[in-house]
Amino acid sequence: MNQNLSLESRLAAWSQRHAILMGLAIGGLWFQAPPEFLAAMAAASFLGFIQQFRREWTAAEIFGTANVVTLIRLIGSFFLLLFPIENGWLLASTALVILWADGLDGWLARRRGLTSPFGDWFDKEVDAFFFLVLCVLLYKREQLGIWVLFPGMLRYLFVLFVKLAGPPRGVAEGNWFTRSVSVIAIIAFILCLLPLELYCAEIAVTATAALCASFLYSLVQLYRPQLSA
Repeated sequence: MNQNLSLESRLAAWSQRHAILMGLAIGGLWFQAPPEFLAAMAAASFLGFIQQFRREWTAAEIFGTANVVTLIRLIGSFFLLLFPIENGWLLASTALVILWADGLDGWLARRRGLTSPFGDWFDKEVDAFFFLVLCVLLYKREQLGIWVLFPGMLRYLFVLFVKLAGPPRGVAEGNWFTRSVSVIAIIAFILCLLPLELYCAEIAVTATAALCASFLYSLVQLYRPQLSA
């Protein structure tokens, strides 16, 4: 039990450092840094993550097929960032494949008994980076203004807020609301990549508002007063 708590605390500490690096990288984008700057920061952070927790990838101390799928999703996100596809239909289709694979890695982990705290955190952080990449693509393709980088920062702002606010009083358990909002927001941003006359600004603003509500709900779960029995 203590070992698991120690692992969770170390994973959380890495996530906080990662959030700082991603915040600096996003700040660089605000000042017109190239996407390669974000890619370099993210690659260094993820490589350090995989190396640091190499003995805790799974209970069997192997990387596992589920983590391989998550790694492929991460590589796919880097590909979209560094080699943006001009054709909007192909770009959106590629992004949808990466999103689909998000369900595959969890299914594989459960089916093969390879679930682990490392895999859970790896999955969450790759999800966040993939969403950030979608935001960067919409900005770089001039489909939305620089404000679209804000929703890509939400995961990292959440992590840093928890760090500054101190130990949580409760647990923010995933539920249908937070999971649904996350998936719907990603789909909404992928739709905005399509070369169609869509109300992309309105769609993105609505998705961002829903994400803010989702993170606020999680914060309430973490810091609401605990009623004594």
